This record gives sequence, C-alpha cells and structure tokens, in this order.
Amino acid sequence: MNRITLFLVTLGLSLAPVLCLAAEPNASQAPTAAAKPPLPPQPVPPPQPVPQPESPTKTVPSAVADPLPKSRDNDAALLKAAQDERIKMLTEVVEVLTAQFKVATVDFIQLSTAQDELCDAQLDATDEPEKRVALLTKQLDRANDVVKFVQGRFDAGTVTQVDVCRAKSLYLGIKIKLLRERNRKT
Repeated sequence: MNRITLFLVTLGLSLAPVLCLAAEPNASQAPTAAAKPPLPPQPVPPPQPVPQPESPTKTVPSAVADPLPKSRDNDAALLKAAQDERIKMLTEVVEVLTAQFKVATVDFIQLSTAQDELCDAQLDATDEPEKRVALLTKQLDRANDVVKFVQGRFDAGTVTQVDVCRAKSLYLGIKIKLLRERNRKT
C-alpha cells in the first residue's frame, strides 16, 4: 500500500464518526415540516346520486341491445363460424412460426405452443370420432417431421437438447391423444 492510499484510508476512518453524527438529527433542533404529525383524516361526504335523463321510450335498436340471436340453430352456426375462424388464424400462426423457426428467428417453445393450440382447436371443432382420429394422425405426422427437423438442428449445433426434448414431448402428447381417441372409438 502506498502512502497516499494509507493517508486516504486513515482520513476516511477518522472522519466517519463525524459524518455519521452530522447526518443524525439533534434533539435541540426544531422539527422540520416532514417531522410534523399528520393531520387527522377529514370525513368523506357520502356519494350523491347522479341524475339520469328521463327517456320515455327505449331508443336502442334490438340488434344492438341483443347482439346474439336466441335460437339454437343460429348459436350452432355462430359457434361453427368462430371455431373455423380460430382454426384459420392458428393455422396461419403455425405456418409463420414454422418458417421463422426454420431460419432460427423464433425458438421452438413458440412453435410448439402454437401447434398445440391449433391441434386443440381442431379437436374442439369436431365430435366425429373418425375425423378426430384422422386429424390427430395428420398432426402426429407433422410432429414427427418437427422432431426430425429439430434433431437435425441439434446435430448441427443450432438448438439445444431442451428443444429436442420439447419436440419429442409434443409428438408424444399428440400420440397420447390419438391413442385415447382410438380407444373411445372402439
């Protein structure tokens, strides 16, 4: 240790008690505005009702007031349309994420989540066992292709072992759904 460093350390240690005392408030000093006791809370007046304008007749059209038709057939048609639209949107998401994954701009977790959502949406859209089995078989083939692709990327050193395990987990999840669906069918 050189002389200057030793001098600065000694000076710092000798001034530390003085600086600490200067930072503490003295009992003889007058209290500041921050040290004053808080004022008691003032009572809050009760809320007053807001006057509403009088309307002799209802002017809202029935289509705006009741956006969903009440018949079961219309509900079924609306449900089918919403399911089809969801499948269309999720298919688009999967296609975009697949392309982005192939050029390594997104990670596998995003792709696998989107694929799982698409599979669930497609299963939700049909109750027919044959269609569900066909859908799951197609999804299983896609998942198998993804496992092969991810394994190739792992071998090339561009993804981790976790991505390979996630791809295999996605494949196995679809396989489990397929086997369960086949057991329900029989």
